[in-house]
Amino acid sequence: MGDEIIYIVILLVYLAGMLVIGFISSKKVTNSKSYYTSDRNVSAAVTGFSYSSTQLSSGSTIGMPATVYTQGYSYMGTPMAAAAAPWFTFLLTGERVRKISERVDAIDYGDIFRARFGNASKILYELLIIVFAIPTIISQFAAAGSSVQSLTGIPYNVAIPMIAVVLTIYTMSGGMNSVALTDYIQGIIMIAGFGILAAILLTRAGGFTAMHEGIAATDPDLLRLTGKASKTWVICCIITWSILMVGGSITSVVRFLIPKDLKALRGALGYSVFFNIFVLSACGVIGLCGITLLPGLESTDRLVPTLIGTYMTPILGGILISAVIAAIMSSVDSTLLLCSAAALGLYIGYINPNASAKQQLRVGRAITVVVAAVAMVMAFKPFTAIQWLVAFSFNTWAGAFTVPVLFALWSPGTTKTAGFCAMAAGAAAALAWYAAGYIMYNSFSNWPFGIWPGIFGSIVSLIVILAVSAFTKPIDEETREIFYLE
Repeated sequence: MGDEIIYIVILLVYLAGMLVIGFISSKKVTNSKSYYTSDRNVSAAVTGFSYSSTQLSSGSTIGMPATVYTQGYSYMGTPMAAAAAPWFTFLLTGERVRKISERVDAIDYGDIFRARFGNASKILYELLIIVFAIPTIISQFAAAGSSVQSLTGIPYNVAIPMIAVVLTIYTMSGGMNSVALTDYIQGIIMIAGFGILAAILLTRAGGFTAMHEGIAATDPDLLRLTGKASKTWVICCIITWSILMVGGSITSVVRFLIPKDLKALRGALGYSVFFNIFVLSACGVIGLCGITLLPGLESTDRLVPTLIGTYMTPILGGILISAVIAAIMSSVDSTLLLCSAAALGLYIGYINPNASAKQQLRVGRAITVVVAAVAMVMAFKPFTAIQWLVAFSFNTWAGAFTVPVLFALWSPGTTKTAGFCAMAAGAAAALAWYAAGYIMYNSFSNWPFGIWPGIFGSIVSLIVILAVSAFTKPIDEETREIFYLE
């Protein structure tokens, strides 16, 4: 049996397993609440692994090694920062989001924004989610197609619908029940797969000393922390992938709505921290080893698949390609569900306010399918690199949501008008910063003064929320009790 056949068989077994989980989970879905929040009855381990496997999409498992391959140690701050992200998100928002979501019966952050900042904020949230979720999903489908083609020989335009159909079916069938459970299983596969790959590649590179000698022979600047980037860029990179996860990784932080209680939420933090540290460190090592083992690679997005195909045995390679696909699917299913919940909010608010529980569930499932189909078609001709697509959506959401989320949870003095204005200003500022970078450098990956768009957007959002709060009406007592009464 040829290597490609072994890869295909293992991949098909993996995909079949995801479908089985979706079928089983569908029996637990009775209404939109169970579809989007799993009735807030998820264990600590599943919550923690689901949070992290969602956060670690192809942007981490494929894009991060590829970026380390070109940037060297100047990008190694990213895995360290992202490994710290659970601490920031869990401690700053986790418990308060869990409590408040139950008080306002929220199925997503849009409901929390509506309760704190008014209906206009919920609408803006939903529009920003829908618009910028699409690039994220496109990037994941493109990564899946590229990886499967590289290792199995299945054509790119066949691999994409194969992955997309399976993912859409289990997400549409079981909602958060199947998403959280498949994320948990996919997380275990990712830990095993990327741990094995990093260990084998490091051995093939001759250990750290030999690996560094190989990197030095390729480009000595790759060994310096600021060799390929400015100090400002490196610092912004670390801030973006740690603190700004509060708003930028909205697909992950919605997991704070689903634990069965606060004890489960607190336990989830330990699982998430372990997961992030292990997998992200492995991804960084994979990128560094790639510099030595595959110098001069033209398509960096194919680095991980090429390393797997070159240095792994067929069976290990099949497991590892499943780990790559697991990372992609665990992000897409969550983004689909997030987008579906946002679109359902618009449907209930403006099309059918009196929709029954069954109607809401049917519409939510239909939206899931439609969004997946649109993204799948667009993924046949993705317009740029995977990591950039992920970063584009992330930075826009970070600029829009980070400050409003934190002030909604912790600042009684923040007014409803201020929350809406800060969200709009943060998103607009992040997009304007992208435009400024393109005008100045003819690139969407370079920005004025090396400051990342998510950071610039958050700074503008902070200024706006403080200024507007000083001149607008305070919140009412009912809102104050919901959000700040312990």
